[in-house]
Amino acid sequence: MAGSDVAALAQRGFVIVAWTLVGCLVVQFFLVGLDLFEAIGESELHRDFAYVYGWLTPILVLLATVAGLPRRVLLLTVALLALYAIQTYLPTIADTLPRMAALHAINALLVFWLAVQVARSVPWIPGSAGTPG
Repeated sequence: MAGSDVAALAQRGFVIVAWTLVGCLVVQFFLVGLDLFEAIGESELHRDFAYVYGWLTPILVLLATVAGLPRRVLLLTVALLALYAIQTYLPTIADTLPRMAALHAINALLVFWLAVQVARSVPWIPGSAGTPG
């Protein structure tokens, strides 16, 4: 497989993983609603699901690098990884710094917004303009 073939495959993978992350985040907001309104009782589903799809963020950084995506896209993807890491940390300080931990909700919005920006930043077909589908 030639280098350009690998880059094109990585770019397609990036688009798929990026939009999958966006979809997971929508599901995550729904799970928060279920927890908030106690529709599923005492559940750790919201937290557990976050740890499952969270692996998509470092994969995006790897795919962006292999695909040779523009520096701006790579930096946005690294920022997304950092915001996700902060997101997982904030609940751990709820007992000692509850006001700081409350930023978890605001950071979630930033994670979602940035995930959409990252997903929209790369076309499905390498070398083409615009967003997928």
